Amino acid sequence: MVKVFVNNREKDGKTLREVIEGEPYLEGSNIVIVKGVKKEVKRSRKYKILTTKGTMIVAVTEDSKVVDFWNKNYKKFVNKSVRWRSIGDVAFGPIPIDLDMSKKPQKVKKWDVILSISGFDKSEGHLIFIKRDTTEIYGIDNPKIGVLIGGKRVLSQLTPEDRIISIEPVRESKEMVDYLTTRDLDIELEEGWRIWTYCKGELEGPPEAVEHVLALVEDGYFQIHQHTNTFIADCRLKSLEVEGENLDDRFRGAITVRNTGDGVGKVYIYREGRTSTPSHTVVGRITEGMELVDFSDEGFITVKFKPERLNVLGMTQAKASEVFRRYGIEHRREGDVEDEAIVVEQIPEYTLEVLRAKEVTTRGLSPDKLLYIELFDNKAPRTAWYFRKTTGLTIRKIGKLKVYFKIGDMVIFERNERYARGLLPENTPKDKVEGGYIGVTNMVRKLKGYIGVRFSPNDKYGPTGETFEATNIVGRVVKNIEVLKKAKVGDEVYIYEVRNDHVKS
Repeated sequence: MVKVFVNNREKDGKTLREVIEGEPYLEGSNIVIVKGVKKEVKRSRKYKILTTKGTMIVAVTEDSKVVDFWNKNYKKFVNKSVRWRSIGDVAFGPIPIDLDMSKKPQKVKKWDVILSISGFDKSEGHLIFIKRDTTEIYGIDNPKIGVLIGGKRVLSQLTPEDRIISIEPVRESKEMVDYLTTRDLDIELEEGWRIWTYCKGELEGPPEAVEHVLALVEDGYFQIHQHTNTFIADCRLKSLEVEGENLDDRFRGAITVRNTGDGVGKVYIYREGRTSTPSHTVVGRITEGMELVDFSDEGFITVKFKPERLNVLGMTQAKASEVFRRYGIEHRREGDVEDEAIVVEQIPEYTLEVLRAKEVTTRGLSPDKLLYIELFDNKAPRTAWYFRKTTGLTIRKIGKLKVYFKIGDMVIFERNERYARGLLPENTPKDKVEGGYIGVTNMVRKLKGYIGVRFSPNDKYGPTGETFEATNIVGRVVKNIEVLKKAKVGDEVYIYEVRNDHVKS
């Protein structure tokens, strides 16, 4: 038996399997073992510059007399204001700079950070941030300190009224870490190893963005689709638009949601700090187990985030009451209020709003009025994703669709034009479409994105009334198709997605 530390608790055992018993851990997720750490402190190569408009980060890239001067004298720029601002640069100062001068024009690039002497007067030294490529810099030979790697938005907002509040080196250490990332539970242990099986986190921020993260990790794991030295990212909800903005700095351990641009909907955990940006909403932090974030470049990691998600869609009214009772939240029932009724609506919907209000209302629906469906992810992955986004099944257990048109044996639902743009043909029918199958009009037709169901087979047209080449078969109704037969134009149909065939037709 050897002594090790598991999630910062001392344990005895021979194998990894023995010592993680009783610890939070999903089978198949990463475990990090740190065998030893040797720290070698080195001179900082990054500086954090706090201004009255926000924070900028400069990475030192040169080894020169100019950098030596900067390392010894950077504090002299504290409380200096913007001396000038142009389309090409922003300058702070002045301070005296006693360096050799040069009349030779210097070439600099956009985002370079330099020292410069104005008018060849050594008392007129400035810290300059370059905003466009130029060859017209004079005063010091080889003036470059480094490059601006964070806070470019801040730079664009600076005016002559702004100043530098503080400049601090970002303390870095080169860690020679002897570590192992594994999923092999039969590894034999050695004395003193430190083992992490899960990450603990706390969420706080815009309610919709926090709910986005809670939905992503509801099954207890964070999947690593992308990694850099700066972050790991889970892309399972990529392209799902999220409202809410929190422009805090992305500190080490920060959890963020991408809210605009390429990668919208992705969730990030930061290994290194970065300045704020409008494209990322900060929603929380990792409080324990950062080693799993630092040393996991693939696979998935077990996570336990607080608060627990308080969205009860898909539960029975009785189960919902039980959940809310644990938190002292008053629960009011509407619609079908019977214990076995299924919750299809919740007000407020988002966890943080429920916790703040301390009361919630749920609307129930009899199980025989709920449409149970199965989606064909393997055959039509893009269309299945469109269907989930349109119905809300991406982050909710219950989705809904509004009846747009109904004729004969066919019902068609409203579409989402924004999400329908990438609906390429996939899983198009060949000979016949059976009754009860769900179709989506693809990009072959102008009115792409409509969702439809036929009640009887058809060998010519799909469930949205389109020819086969314009029809993607995305799934099928597995239970309660009578709900569609009774529905009228304008009605909302509530949908439950069946997985692993646990509901039989």
